[in-house]
Amino acid sequence: MKRERLTEQRVARLKAPESGETFLWDTDTPGFGIRCYAPSVRHPKGRRVWVLQYRAGHGRGARQRRLVIGDVARLSLDEARTLARKRFGEIADGRDPQAEQRETKRREDARLDKALDAYDAYLGRRGAVNRKYIVSTLKSGLLTPLGKIDLDEVDRQAIVQQIDQREEAGKPGAAQDLRAKAATFLNWAVNRGLIHANPLAGYRRERMTRQQATGRRGKRLDETALKAIWTACEGVSRPYGDFVRLLMLTGQRRLETSRMRWRDVDTAGGWWTIPADEAKNGREHRVPLPPAAVAIIEGQPRYARSPYVFTGRGLRPMAGWSQRKADLVKKSGVEFGLHDLRRTFRSGLTQLGIEAELAELMLNHARADLIETYDREPRWKDREAAAKRWADHLLGVVSGTPPADVVNLEDRRRA
Repeated sequence: MKRERLTEQRVARLKAPESGETFLWDTDTPGFGIRCYAPSVRHPKGRRVWVLQYRAGHGRGARQRRLVIGDVARLSLDEARTLARKRFGEIADGRDPQAEQRETKRREDARLDKALDAYDAYLGRRGAVNRKYIVSTLKSGLLTPLGKIDLDEVDRQAIVQQIDQREEAGKPGAAQDLRAKAATFLNWAVNRGLIHANPLAGYRRERMTRQQATGRRGKRLDETALKAIWTACEGVSRPYGDFVRLLMLTGQRRLETSRMRWRDVDTAGGWWTIPADEAKNGREHRVPLPPAAVAIIEGQPRYARSPYVFTGRGLRPMAGWSQRKADLVKKSGVEFGLHDLRRTFRSGLTQLGIEAELAELMLNHARADLIETYDREPRWKDREAAAKRWADHLLGVVSGTPPADVVNLEDRRRA
């Protein structure tokens, strides 16, 4: 190890090596010196930093460590030497500056708000579907109630309390979302070394009792309800009424439908493509549009600065679900949820005799792994035919003259 008495003049004359790195150690303060790096893209003229070399612990068997205490360009020799002697004093008292520096960096990175920002960036790099919704759920469920705390301080009880609050408020879907997304986020934090263990490890959703299972939320709407809702859509603010009618016709998810863009619709061809980055399951989905659905879409106004078919305030996708639906519920006299329309669509396909696999394909539900891997047949003609049959049936219900080809499942069972 090269040693000599360091002076300001000697430090100024010290040149960067052509490759690799070199050290020059001070004879006045043993263990204190300069580390010189060769030129790089980030540092074209090389880089010089003040370093300490010490043993963490007692005896010659203690592990030897190096600690950077500052950049030569920003810290004078006297300042660096004073800081080095202070650090050596801490080492003599049994402290480990390098370990403390790492822990400080870890605690900074592991602060809940910064960890969520890093997780957001990670999801962005992976092209995660619904990235904004995932991060928003975590911020409202963890960051807002818990604050900017160290992830190590996020305990199981605090998270479960937030989940229980959503269950008690009658929002089981929101509770399940927080449970699943928090567990995945905390597993990521473990893999990144931000925490040692996931506080939700082993936590499972309680199994429903028989009473809960028979009283689950959501329902299939009967023909009277369908007719009342369709008719009432005429009297609510635009474009909400048209939006609900399209949900009734296509059975697609409300969020994906609200983000429908003109560029993804071919009214002449009679189809709408939900891009992979908008679809819940991350798979592109092509939706057949029967004539009634095409008419609804073509009837929407186009705004030069908005790409969306159903445009809300500020030319953004339509939102404000609660207020808009409350008005429709009042005018129709039917208490329902928007997801009930999707459930009714799926049940209606069964009523019309559409096979289960085709019906699931129309909803863009995930299929069994082997089927998903090997069966890539889109069955587009079958889906077009099924969509038309359902649209004809729905419009028949609305007009009071349902088609004659509807399969009565009760009659089929008795036969």
